[in-house]
Amino acid sequence: MLRLSLLLALLLSLAACVSARPPAAPVARPLERALVACRNQQSVAALHAAGANFQREVDNQMADGRCRRFEQGHRVFDRTGASFVDPGNRVQYWIYHWG
Repeated sequence: MLRLSLLLALLLSLAACVSARPPAAPVARPLERALVACRNQQSVAALHAAGANFQREVDNQMADGRCRRFEQGHRVFDRTGASFVDPGNRVQYWIYHWG
């Protein structure tokens, strides 16, 4: 009986090891075009509200590190219409859409 319970415990521990796989890493996909993206939605809203002072505002936000320019082909995770995650620093960026 002791052997049977030891065998059963061993089998159960092996089954737990096999079924506990780490989650698959997300696949990074390249950006289709160059774009400006910011660390929060408020920064994107400030760019939209800047009007004629857009260039000054985008320069200030980029200098402060709130926004970045991403080149075409830059690989990103979790790309939606409004945001993505940069695999280099795992930060979510919100996309500024012109117009």
